This record gives sequence, structure tokens and C-alpha cells, in this order.
Amino acid sequence: MTILIVILLIIIILLLLHINSKLPGRDYIQEALKRDQERAKQKENSSE
Repeated sequence: MTILIVILLIIIILLLLHINSKLPGRDYIQEALKRDQERAKQKENSSE
């Protein structure tokens, strides 16, 4: 029974890795720049 559980867990991990490989990579720098620009706009609007 334990062997079956381990095999199923390995299959699930492989499926998740396969799905993850199909997703586009994240550009963390671009996301940070966008957040910074949005915060700057919010500060600008709140100070008016």
C-alpha cells in the first residue's frame, strides 16, 4: 500500500512539473517596476 502511495505521489509531482513547464516565465523586474509606478501614481493622486 505504501508503495502505491509513493508511486501516485511521484506521478502527481511529474504532472505538476509538466504543467509548470508550459507556463510562461515571470519577469520579476518588470512586475516590480509596474508596482513602483502604480505606487508613485497613488502617492501623486493622494497628495493633490
